[in-house]
Amino acid sequence: MVGSGVLSMLLLFALITGLIAGILAGLFGVGGGIIIVPALLFLFGKVDVNPEVIMHLAVGTSLATIVITNISVTVNHHRRGAVDWRQVWFFTPGILLGAWFGSQLAAIINGVALRLLFGCFEIFVGVQMLLGKKGEGSGNPVLGENHGPVLGLVIGVFSGLFGIGGGTLSVPVLNQLRGLPMIKAVGSSSAMGVFLACAGASGYIQAGWGHANLPPGSFGFVSPAAFLGIVCGTLLTTPLGVRLAHSLPQKALKQGFGAFLIVVGIKLILK
Repeated sequence: MVGSGVLSMLLLFALITGLIAGILAGLFGVGGGIIIVPALLFLFGKVDVNPEVIMHLAVGTSLATIVITNISVTVNHHRRGAVDWRQVWFFTPGILLGAWFGSQLAAIINGVALRLLFGCFEIFVGVQMLLGKKGEGSGNPVLGENHGPVLGLVIGVFSGLFGIGGGTLSVPVLNQLRGLPMIKAVGSSSAMGVFLACAGASGYIQAGWGHANLPPGSFGFVSPAAFLGIVCGTLLTTPLGVRLAHSLPQKALKQGFGAFLIVVGIKLILK
């Protein structure tokens, strides 16, 4: 059983993680998983979670928190007219299927090579955004709406594998390939992330249900205590992140997101 001291530490650390993740989620539409997964890996290691399930528990818990976080972010962006629901509905079918499939895939494969490829892709996209290629907010999509389900599938699979809200892929896709202004790409990505995280978290709960090596009280590959702490933090800070996103110049937001992607890519490669 987990002692009260250990549980208190877990909740406190999760709360701090959530406070940071909430700002990133509101600012960049990324769900916060890029911060949450590494933080949970560190935290679960400190409370002696079995190494066989530690990654799955971190990813599944991250996706579960993103459901709540992104609902908050989406509501705040929607109030400011920054969610293009037409784009959201075009991408959602592929995202739902991809996120569930990614969660099942993650439970049975070694994702090292995939992680390295994803890291390289993030760096490439980040550089393109820093250089201002392909006209942000041009209104002239590079790819048509018929590509939405396929692109959604790709976003969903990667996000399900890594426990992220999909924003590191969907924001560049919406901005670079669908021609949305950065602020609408961020807001729309947040809405897409709600559906993505629901499918992914459900898959991790199902895949981990009854697993012998999970800590007591786990809900499949989801830790209720870590979930509670992180969500309490993100709900406090997502409105701040959204306000920052709407107050920054579009070019600065785009370049900031590009730099963020490069850091994420390097972190994935060096992990």
